[in-house]
Amino acid sequence: MSEKEYDFYVAGPFFDPEQTASMERLEKVLEDHGKKLFKPRFVSQIEEVGPEGCFADDINGINSAKAVVANLMDEDAGTMFEIGYAHALGIPVYGYFEDLTPMDRVNLMVAQAVNMVFAGPEDVAKYLETGEHTEVDYIQF
Repeated sequence: MSEKEYDFYVAGPFFDPEQTASMERLEKVLEDHGKKLFKPRFVSQIEEVGPEGCFADDINGINSAKAVVANLMDEDAGTMFEIGYAHALGIPVYGYFEDLTPMDRVNLMVAQAVNMVFAGPEDVAKYLETGEHTEVDYIQF
């Protein structure tokens, strides 16, 4: 198998300012730690390449990544698909849920498909720097 081009495919919603800000925080911590990212929100515009082009670009991005990190905010349908696709291919998938607490709920299909869920940028940074991560015992439903 050839070497993967990207360290992470960064999945997640980016349809309003709050979602975009969360994606920017996730991307920043990864890039600050020297990770090469495939960021679908910048790769193709639906107005230029159409739905088929966006889909093909994103599938190629997942296939070109060592792992997927998925922002779980708002349970975006596209992000959920990307998690399932990567998991089915055996590509490691990590969740990202800012300020995750034991009272938060994550769909069991997503929770079972991800290797771990990071509770925000500081949690990602700690893992990238030390390999340490403490999983929050969130609710799977």
